Amino acid sequence: MSDAKRPKDQLKAHIRAQNQTLILETSERVFARQGLAKTTTQMIADEAGLPKANVHYYYRSKKDLLEAVLERILEMWLHSVSEFNVEEGPKRNLTRYISEKIDQSRDNKNASKVFAMALIGEEPFVLDYLRRLFVSELSREKATIETWVNEELMDPVPVEHLFISIWAMTQTYADFDAQVRIMLQKECLGESDYDEAKVFITRMVLAGCGVKELL
Repeated sequence: MSDAKRPKDQLKAHIRAQNQTLILETSERVFARQGLAKTTTQMIADEAGLPKANVHYYYRSKKDLLEAVLERILEMWLHSVSEFNVEEGPKRNLTRYISEKIDQSRDNKNASKVFAMALIGEEPFVLDYLRRLFVSELSREKATIETWVNEELMDPVPVEHLFISIWAMTQTYADFDAQVRIMLQKECLGESDYDEAKVFITRMVLAGCGVKELL
């Protein structure tokens, strides 16, 4: 059934969803390029090819728009990384986790940069979101890691610092990709660069955690 034949409310919902997706994707790109403070809703409207009034129809202020962008980013991150499976052991799980985090940096650079800017600026929305959801996520993974430690599959580690270190190592390929490209003397990073990063970071983490299990 064509759009023209859809019931009016269904068509409106479809148009609304399309416009919101366009605005959020454009906002993420502009925020990442211009910074949170310098970005204006007029810039976003111009890049999206929409009247500024259309942007404000869906999001009353830049603050509302930024929070919608951040919520979209955080939800994507929560669902794009696999939960730890205690039966598979630490080597398989940590290897997969690092690989998925590098993939995020490769595929979602703008999202990572916007999130980093919001954290640096201590945006209340992000801090509250992290307290509500990321802390509980970390608690679950911490229990799994403690099980592996008790089974002598790895050494005791400060779990919070383990994840902080993994995030720092993997997200730098998005947040500071310009620095990485300069260090590697490349105009852009290729698949082999990300694969090499995965292997190196994984070796560091597994060795640092004293993981004893073989794949």
